[in-house]
Amino acid sequence: MNSTETNAVNELSEVFSEETERVTSVFSTLWDFIKGKLPSLGFAIFIFVLGMALSKLLLKLIQQALNRSKLDPTAAGFLHSLIRVMLYVLVTVIVLSVLNVPMTSIITVIGTVSLTVGLALQDSLSNVAGGFLILFSKPLKVGDFVEFAGITGTVETIGILQTKIKKPDGTTVFIPNSKISDGVILNYSEDPKRRLDLNFGIAYDADPELAKQIINEILQKHPSVLHDNKATVRIGELADSAVMIHVRVWTTHAEYWNLYYDLHEQVKQNFDAQGISIPYPQADIHIKSKI
Repeated sequence: MNSTETNAVNELSEVFSEETERVTSVFSTLWDFIKGKLPSLGFAIFIFVLGMALSKLLLKLIQQALNRSKLDPTAAGFLHSLIRVMLYVLVTVIVLSVLNVPMTSIITVIGTVSLTVGLALQDSLSNVAGGFLILFSKPLKVGDFVEFAGITGTVETIGILQTKIKKPDGTTVFIPNSKISDGVILNYSEDPKRRLDLNFGIAYDADPELAKQIINEILQKHPSVLHDNKATVRIGELADSAVMIHVRVWTTHAEYWNLYYDLHEQVKQNFDAQGISIPYPQADIHIKSKI
């Protein structure tokens, strides 16, 4: 090995030695930092677990208190969801404080994250705002039977972001709060009473006064009919194949469908017994033959 090669090997060894010492120094510094932070890190983990457990216990106690209170179920559910989010944020801030993160830094991070999340989740924030609008304006509440955008069902819960509606067939629909607060809501439960509208057709040669008498007698005897509001039984239309008798009667929400089916069954039975025919659409066909 000549002198040139020897010098190159020596220089390479010196560079390798310097880089090894530098890497060793970095790892040593990092290890010292981790060892110094281990007590705080372990305590922070303990605080996090304890805080989450206490938060769940406190939420359970709050839920029990809300159930015993006379607070509207809609407001109670929304308040419970809001308190849960606030408790989780509080636990996070406490854990960061235990890790000796400066409060100014925490506030800065929260502000930055809030701005970033706000820009990324504009729809979610509009849902939160929609939840507050629903809570305070009360176009609907838990237990109401409503119709919205072609969806009909009973309101089960109103959360921070969405409202849960159970349809009559048992399926569940989750609707964003912003859609509800901006949309047209048909609330069947706003008034404790509900009007039932029915139309019965009789033949043109049938006695309309007898038909109306039969319907009125059925309404007088049925226990689900509310007599505070007078029922209307009148001829409402002269259709192509039948004389239409319009029936407008009041009942409660709970008895609406029972009365609906009972009236159809009882009117059909009594019409048949009294010889009042219920016509069906007919058409006269004239055939011209060429001889």
